[in-house]
Amino acid sequence: MMKSIRILLFFTLSVLFGLTSCEETTDVGEFDNWQSRNTQFIDSIAGVARANTYGDWEVFLAEGLDPAKQWGNECYVYCQVIEAGDGTEHPLFTDSVVINYSGRLIPSATYPDGFKFDSSYSGDFNPSFNVPVTMPLSGTVPGFYTAVQNMVDGDIWKVYIPYQLGYGEKVSASIPACSTLIFDINLVSFHH
Repeated sequence: MMKSIRILLFFTLSVLFGLTSCEETTDVGEFDNWQSRNTQFIDSIAGVARANTYGDWEVFLAEGLDPAKQWGNECYVYCQVIEAGDGTEHPLFTDSVVINYSGRLIPSATYPDGFKFDSSYSGDFNPSFNVPVTMPLSGTVPGFYTAVQNMVDGDIWKVYIPYQLGYGEKVSASIPACSTLIFDINLVSFHH
């Protein structure tokens, strides 16, 4: 009798484990196909930006590239103008900028708004409350300084930077390789 129960128990557990091991999963890992997902994301943003360049979007070729040549979407920075400033001059690469900013990755399963990897403020952006930071523009990634060099005092932009103009194929702190960078940037001022 005891031997029959053991055999039945063994058989039941074997069937259960066998069924669960054959179960198909459709879960996508947080960073599965990350490079292609980021490329598709920037291609879709490029389409929107190029269709609205006379509206609230600006498209800039990365600093240092020859505008006479044909370049792919990965060579441009895509900027949505949230609020236009009242400044008249643009910062130079060698200037220090006074800014409020927040940087995040593309949306993912765990972070539907994109993982926030850096910010000069906590909580929601409020220009009357947040204390801006001062940084040398030359110390930022190419996509960031390309965008900021086209801003004027008071501008608030959402900036989309292809991974090639960000950290490229290198992992940087909490930023995976091949990550599109999305920044909310408010240029308060700059100085030489």
